[in-house]
Amino acid sequence: MVDPAFLTFDELLEQSLDTPAAANELARRYQTTAAILVVDYTDMVRRTDAHGIVYALSLARRAEQVMRPAVEAHGGEIVKRVADTWFAVFPAPPRALGALLDGMAALRAFNAARTGSMDDGSRNEPIHGCAGLGFGPSLVLPGEDLYGAEVNRAFVLGEDTARAGEMLASDAFLAALGTLPEGVGAHRASRERVARVGFPFHVVADHR
Repeated sequence: MVDPAFLTFDELLEQSLDTPAAANELARRYQTTAAILVVDYTDMVRRTDAHGIVYALSLARRAEQVMRPAVEAHGGEIVKRVADTWFAVFPAPPRALGALLDGMAALRAFNAARTGSMDDGSRNEPIHGCAGLGFGPSLVLPGEDLYGAEVNRAFVLGEDTARAGEMLASDAFLAALGTLPEGVGAHRASRERVARVGFPFHVVADHR
């Protein structure tokens, strides 16, 4: 058998069901406890239909660039992208929330000059972020990919659940966060929204 220390992530994963040494090496090398931030952008399908995929994706990437300095300033790393959605990891929930709050503020400033709409042909409409936050054990491959229950929850919240400008957090994230920053609040999502998602979560609001 090849020493697990010399195997890639995919090779370790393929052997992990049957080889404890491979599973242990995979966990040793990639498992960490991380705060997860997933950001998606509104109206991607409608924007693509109106102006084409190149414009829609370019605008989403510009919005990411607007928010990225906040991610880096709070010690985070954008690990991967899926279409207009990106995933970032942070060492702790306060840093992830701080990055999101600052990133959303930067995006609002970016949108201030974008006064058009998708219906007027100006290609100057605002673009709004939708965010999900999670915290827990994860497998993180820097610059490549990430996996975990809280990764999945953050993705569901950011990609499928959050409305324009909304910031949603899993129970695990909020519990690990502790005290919210001054001027920032959170309330439990309605039973109807929780039922649609399949797990409880909170809506975070910036009142500063």
